[in-house]
Amino acid sequence: MQKRDGMELLDEITLSANMDSIPALVEFVRTRAWEGGFEDERVTNIELAVAEALENIVRFACPGGSEEITIRCTFYDAPALVIDIIDSGEQFNMLISDAFPETEDFLKPGPKPSLKMLKKGVKNIEYRRDAKNKKNVLALVIPK
Repeated sequence: MQKRDGMELLDEITLSANMDSIPALVEFVRTRAWEGGFEDERVTNIELAVAEALENIVRFACPGGSEEITIRCTFYDAPALVIDIIDSGEQFNMLISDAFPETEDFLKPGPKPSLKMLKKGVKNIEYRRDAKNKKNVLALVIPK
């Protein structure tokens, strides 16, 4: 574990963006949440939220299976855990699919991303597209 500017930086994990990688990615986050001192129920909610986000990413942003997902966990002195989920897939903001009825106009027909567990387990969720590196970044901020 490294420290920089009042935050602890933990290792990150990068795996192929497919359904088989989800358990290992969730386990990585679960372990970091435990290390950060989160209570059992909170860790379970974090796990469910991350699993749902990863399933959405694999299904909608990375359907080809050749993409990668990186998860980086950072603890801030606030105290808060920030989980960055970074994928190399197509531009995909799962947050808008549930927020605006107009999304029907530009989302592909068919299944829509699920956000139920994500919204239950995480109160502050942000999405941005790193256009320079062509990556999606989903940041989950979880206060202790």
